[in-house]
Order: sequence, then structure tokens, then C-alpha cells
Amino acid sequence: MRILLLSIGLHPLFAVAQPSDDFFLQPCGPPASYGVVLQDVRRSDLEVVSSSQGTDDVPSSSGHCTRGIVNLAHARFLYDRDRNGAWVILHPDSGDVLHPDSLQKGIAAGRLHWDHGHLPACYMGYGSQHDGKGWHLMEEREWKRSIVRVETPDAVYLVSVLVECVLPDGIIEVRGRRVVLEGEPLPIH
Repeated sequence: MRILLLSIGLHPLFAVAQPSDDFFLQPCGPPASYGVVLQDVRRSDLEVVSSSQGTDDVPSSSGHCTRGIVNLAHARFLYDRDRNGAWVILHPDSGDVLHPDSLQKGIAAGRLHWDHGHLPACYMGYGSQHDGKGWHLMEEREWKRSIVRVETPDAVYLVSVLVECVLPDGIIEVRGRRVVLEGEPLPIH
């Protein structure tokens, strides 16, 4: 009986703690993955996601993490061609209005189209790339505003989306600023 009590009492002294796998998979902290509702509270239309890219050693000793927004299957970003002809998510300015006729003309001319996408909003380095200042903004003009097309069983909506990133914590806030039925003018806020 003494040996049993002694072994139970001394067991914690001989235990070796192992680090959690989550730390190795998410070097910039816990993943930020959550849905964003733009049109109907019964389902998410976009999702805030985290990803990391680093060295091949385990655990990764140096690299960076990004947080951004992706669309779900029933939602699409509006794309435009940049000056080099590559497709990029359209980033309208505040005060612009997307008119239905200009949207249809742009799609017919092959200058605009709807597609799935990823909007990176902020990044943070780790290991030798860590500067101790937390999360940093990507080029703000590239992700601040966008237009999303949301398909529902009843109708198709266009949504003017505004994204904000709270620093240094890397918290991403996504808001549908204006929702209209497809075929109506969409003011950008």
C-alpha cells in the first residue's frame, strides 16, 4: 500500500510535459476563423480566416501569418482587371455608385466578373521576421472596400462591404454597409 501511495504522490514529479500541437500549427496565436453575415442572419456569406507560411523546420522558426476574408459558396466578389490585365478584386471608392447598366456592360466587355476570392487584410511575422509590434495592415486600398454578390433561394443581392482591421491585435471587422437587389444602383459607403 505504501508503494502505491508513494508512486501516486511522486508521479507528477516524473511527468514530462509535451507542448501542444496547436502552438506549432498556429505560430501567430489562435486561428481567427469566423463567419460574417451580410444579408440574412441565418447563414454566413463571408469568413474571416488565418493562415501561416514559414520555414520547413518543425516547429517553423521563421515566417509570417495573414488574416483575411474569403467568400462562401453562395457569395462572390466583383473582379476588375488591373493595368496589367490581371484579375483583382474591385476596390471602389467611398461615394461611388455601382449602376446596373455599367455593371452589365463591364461584364459583357470582359472587364468585370464575379468569382470566389481571398482578401488579405493584415499580417504578422514570427521568429526572425517578428518585429514585436503585433499585426500590421496590408495595403489598405486593396481590401478596405469591395462588392459581394449574394445568392439566396429568393433573390440575388449586391452588398457594399467595408473591412476594418483593429491593430495590434489583428481583429478583423467586416460590415455590409449597403444591400440592394441585383439590378438596383449600389451606393458605396
